[in-house]
Amino acid sequence: METGLRPYFRHKHLLTPTELSFYEVLRRVVYDYVVFAKVRVADLIDANARHRSWQANFNRVCSKHIDFVICDDDSRPLLAVELDGNSHERPDRVARDHDVDGLFEAVSFPLLRVPAETEYDFDRLRALVVPVLKSGRRGRNSTA
Repeated sequence: METGLRPYFRHKHLLTPTELSFYEVLRRVVYDYVVFAKVRVADLIDANARHRSWQANFNRVCSKHIDFVICDDDSRPLLAVELDGNSHERPDRVARDHDVDGLFEAVSFPLLRVPAETEYDFDRLRALVVPVLKSGRRGRNSTA
């Protein structure tokens, strides 16, 4: 009797407990905006099809995602937020984060990096997020 391993399985939750904890506070902080989770970088940054390196450029964005994106009511992306846990200290993640930072900087898209914690302080997070939203400036390497 064959007991083959199924090729796929369904996740029970979209967000990890750490991501969910952050998401709940972030939603309260930006209550008048829309927050999307796990957004593909390719949905925020596109490779120019006329560029001679289009395929390589597209490959850089197509398989990456951003933890959270804050949008206005018209779904216009205003700020990307990366929740940086311990995995972001690994050499492969450091390289990936550097690449993502460069992509967002190249298109003047604000990206805020927040260290993962077990709990998030509403006022500290608000102090980081709201000024970036209001000014549109780059929020790279900020910490909560």
